Amino acid sequence: MAKVSDAHLAARRRSIVMAACSVFSRKGVESATMAEIAAEAGLSPGAIYRYFENKEELAKGCMGENAHELEQQWQHAPGPAAAADAMGEFSRLSRLTFSNLNEPDEAFHSLLMLEQILIGVREGGTRLAEMRDGFALTRDGICQRLEIARQAGQLPRGMKPAFVAAALFSFYMGARVCKLVDPELDTDGQLDQIMALLPAITPAQPATV
Repeated sequence: MAKVSDAHLAARRRSIVMAACSVFSRKGVESATMAEIAAEAGLSPGAIYRYFENKEELAKGCMGENAHELEQQWQHAPGPAAAADAMGEFSRLSRLTFSNLNEPDEAFHSLLMLEQILIGVREGGTRLAEMRDGFALTRDGICQRLEIARQAGQLPRGMKPAFVAAALFSFYMGARVCKLVDPELDTDGQLDQIMALLPAITPAQPATV
């Protein structure tokens, strides 16, 4: 039997993801079935399971390669050279992340993300724990970059990087939701204002008696 080429396998995987995106956009992840996705792709349900373990894995595949790559960049620890221009690197990655919100398919990806969050919160258990771990990894990546910038004197010494990182992550998640409601929202402009404020952030001092 002739060996199936890697290109053929990659093309089949992409066709399955495209079929899943089409079904998910009409029915949502929770209501969609693997049989419906298989029918959309012109395959048997068994064929899909050779590429994806379950529907949840398929949903992750539909989230968008750009978003996944950016998530990996945030979660990957910055190298030693990052200290040379820590804020420049932080700004570059932040702007890439927010500019991705303007991509044509990003509204669909945000809808999938929200649905996955709702399912996870309702069901709890492993799925919710995995989401928390993923969010924590991204916040930690933001925090590490802010700490490098703080140590390099590019941000105020009194800044609390962990709290600022959590606030920035919440800002991004909120921007994704708001962009769904109002696609014309200028989230890039909002980021510009946040970046301009960062160098001035210092924790409030307790009032003296």
